[in-house]
Amino acid sequence: MTCPTKTGALARSILQQMDGVGVWQRDFLLDLFDLWLCVHGRYNFTHLSRYGQNDESTYRNNFAKPFDFLGFNLLLCKLHLSDTLILTFDPSYISKAGKCTDGTGYYWSGVAGQCKWGLEASGIAAVDLENKVALHLDMVQTVAQHKSETLLDYYASTIVARKERLQELSNYLVADAYFSKQPFVDELVSHGFYVVTRLRKDADLRYLYHGTRKKGRGRPKRYAGKVNFSNLDQESFAPCAIDEAGKWKAYYGRVNSATLGRDIGLVVVHDYREDGSIKRHRLYFTTDLGQDGGEILHMYQCRFQQEFLYRDAKQELGLEHCQAYSWPKNDFHFNVSLTVASLAKVAYNLGKPGAPTPPFSIADAKTAHMNEYQARRILSLCRVDLHPQLIKKVWPEVVNFGLRTARAA
Repeated sequence: MTCPTKTGALARSILQQMDGVGVWQRDFLLDLFDLWLCVHGRYNFTHLSRYGQNDESTYRNNFAKPFDFLGFNLLLCKLHLSDTLILTFDPSYISKAGKCTDGTGYYWSGVAGQCKWGLEASGIAAVDLENKVALHLDMVQTVAQHKSETLLDYYASTIVARKERLQELSNYLVADAYFSKQPFVDELVSHGFYVVTRLRKDADLRYLYHGTRKKGRGRPKRYAGKVNFSNLDQESFAPCAIDEAGKWKAYYGRVNSATLGRDIGLVVVHDYREDGSIKRHRLYFTTDLGQDGGEILHMYQCRFQQEFLYRDAKQELGLEHCQAYSWPKNDFHFNVSLTVASLAKVAYNLGKPGAPTPPFSIADAKTAHMNEYQARRILSLCRVDLHPQLIKKVWPEVVNFGLRTARAA
């Protein structure tokens, strides 16, 4: 096929900027990225050979070869996202039967609410705070964990190993409440990251003492009592955000966390009942003491955009379909699935960096890509000088055929 699709042209422009990518691997990846949005059914080597131009052994062998997905996705983010970015980190459970695959074990599944047998892979994504869009950066399977290493230590080492390139985008890393523990936070802070996450509702927090220092011997007073989240000290906390419907109100203040062993910037969100009484509270914190409370809340809310990447990749792009036994092939499969999700989002949804975007449907993106792929393939095989004005006129109808909501091509 001589005419590239939108995702094909986008991927080619990025691969040309990367060093160390051979001609064969470049052509293989370009074909694979286009093919990935055309497959219906299982995403395994046998099925890929039915749709693609290569045989099963070619896909199997090339999945075992390393590729710098992080470098590829960094270029994609720099070109198509604004400068207001955060990094998000979230392990994801991958269903997998059998015991012969590298890294199988019992891992936490958030959907099931329990530990299940399978695989786990930790994803790192970049989220644009201006238009609330997440693009994939890298995914690493949980494998080869040392016996003396805790799971939190393993997660932290995954991020620290990529810190130089990740910090080209942002120093802020946002994760869920599981990561609000001292070993993880201390490790990332020591390597130049600011951590934003959520605390338990019964967290042990203390007010900072700002009064006059008493004369005499002894250690100076540092704290001024425990924080009561339902009755905040108005001198220590100030409103920073409010719901337009009046359902919640957020307050920001600096406190000390006994569990983390450091001072933090804390956002306390009060959820109200209809009568105006406090129904419950939510706690969010940052290690950057100069950060605004509204920014902390906005960052954590934008973290959920990474969950949409996982949802799209699992439902439509075969994230859980790989049938390989070795972790390098599984790692390659995970990253292809999520990278193609990002390519499709950029090609069929994003406009200028920072501009508002309409709702995105990966199912519609696959349909549009398949229509475009087949139409360009037929036109290139005909080898006839067709009327360009006529093609331009009918092209939107061809590409949008079968979409739930038709749009301009």
